[in-house]
Amino acid sequence: MQYLWQFFLLLGLMFIQGIFFPLKTKKGKNIFLFLVFAELSFIAGFRAWNIGNDTINYIYTFILSINFPELIKSHMEKGYLLYNQSIAFFTHSPQVFLLISAIIIIGSICFFIRKYSSGILLSILLFVILYFGDTMNIMRQYLALSVVLLALPFVIKRQFLPFCLCCVIASSFHISALLAISLYFLYCIPFKIQYLLGVIFITILTLLFLTPIIEQIIALTGRYNDYQGTILLGEDTKIASIVKTLIQGAITCFCIFSYKYCKNSSIRTILPISFLLWCSVAAVCIQFISIRGTVLERLVIYFSIFNLLSIPLFVGTYSKPFRILIGSGLIFCFVLYACVIFIYRPDWNHILPFSFCF
Repeated sequence: MQYLWQFFLLLGLMFIQGIFFPLKTKKGKNIFLFLVFAELSFIAGFRAWNIGNDTINYIYTFILSINFPELIKSHMEKGYLLYNQSIAFFTHSPQVFLLISAIIIIGSICFFIRKYSSGILLSILLFVILYFGDTMNIMRQYLALSVVLLALPFVIKRQFLPFCLCCVIASSFHISALLAISLYFLYCIPFKIQYLLGVIFITILTLLFLTPIIEQIIALTGRYNDYQGTILLGEDTKIASIVKTLIQGAITCFCIFSYKYCKNSSIRTILPISFLLWCSVAAVCIQFISIRGTVLERLVIYFSIFNLLSIPLFVGTYSKPFRILIGSGLIFCFVLYACVIFIYRPDWNHILPFSFCF
């Protein structure tokens, strides 16, 4: 608990910078996002090797990448191993490898927020609270997510083959990225209550029959054999999945309620509102299913990342006197949630106490 000041210091720095720079101007947005990009990349790139649950494994894989015959023994996807080899061709420093990875991940998310968010400051605060720690814990999957986010223009332009190719490339970093192909189809589906009820029904059925479904997938793909017999989770993990489902469910309910009852014609967004709503629904459905299969939590990020856009957008649907109140209330709730995890479940997201490599 004594290390929470690091979390609050980072959050405070982001907030002060967002207040200081005029985010309504293009120049102000660019300067703010560049500072955020530089600061977060520095923190993630120059972290000590014990920061992040899997960082030391990434370091070992990079060291092995210097010797290709040993590298091919790794269970990691071929694209990620090639990525390691490419960096190792220019440098043998694991810290440079972490820095390059941090630049790619943070840069893609900052670009994503810059291009699509209607409330940049709120999006950045949400990213720092909810996602930044994970970029150091599951770095390989965030590299895959970076490819997917950069490929979103293909979705908007309805260019399926290029987007599908990008998702395949992303899956060579983490196989879960194949599910991101579904974003292409979600983009053009109108948001209707009858469709929502159908999705809820299918989700419940999937939860009930999850174990035989996953066993068949494992048998067909030959991956995740280590999960055989452990698909039904232990008590602690069930609690984690239930809490995460409640959090994502609350976000989805807020978005749907705001969409239905607080429409504001002045709100402008590049991505369709229906698409953002479906992404939120998909995130809560997958999170709900993961109560019985923790491996499925890896799939949530490809949809929940759009919360960085949805929450600021729907906060903006309220009248001006309530926007600050609602936005502040949401930030307070998310900060409280993060603090509870840092205090009572630090092993979920090992980034505190933070330390640099030097």
